[in-house]
Amino acid sequence: MLSGDKDERDDLEEEGYVKQDARASRAPSAEESERETPGPEAEPAAPESEPPPTQAADDVPDIDVYSLLRMSVGMYVEQAWIHMGLRVDPRKGKAEPNLPYAKVAIDTVAFVVEQLQPNLDENEKRELDIMLANLRMNYVQRT
Repeated sequence: MLSGDKDERDDLEEEGYVKQDARASRAPSAEESERETPGPEAEPAAPESEPPPTQAADDVPDIDVYSLLRMSVGMYVEQAWIHMGLRVDPRKGKAEPNLPYAKVAIDTVAFVVEQLQPNLDENEKRELDIMLANLRMNYVQRT
C-alpha cells in the first residue's frame, strides 16, 4: 500500500467520507434503526416464551391399546410375507426370502392375536386365525 493512498483515505474520513466495500454487509446504525420503525402493517413478533398451538382434545382421535395392536398386526403380516419371499420387498424391488425374519414376524403376529382375543368378535377371531394359519403353512412349505 502506498503512503499517499493512506493519507488520501485519512483526509476523506476527516471530511465524513468513508470508503466502503459495497459487497460487505453492514448492520444499520443506531440512528438508522430508530428511523426505521415498523408501520402498522407489520406484525408484532411473538414472544419467545409462548408455546406452539396444540390440537384441541376433540381433534385428537381416541386410540386405545387394542386399536394399536390391530394396526400392528397388518404390518407384521406384511413383513412375514415379504421375508418368506412371497411378496416383493419395496426397498429392494425384488422378492428375497429371509426365513429367520419371517419366523419372528409370524411369532409376533401370533402373540398380538393372542393379546387381542378378549376384545375380538367371532368374525375377527376367525379372520385372524385363518390369516395366521396361512402364514404358518407357507412358512413350513418354505423351510
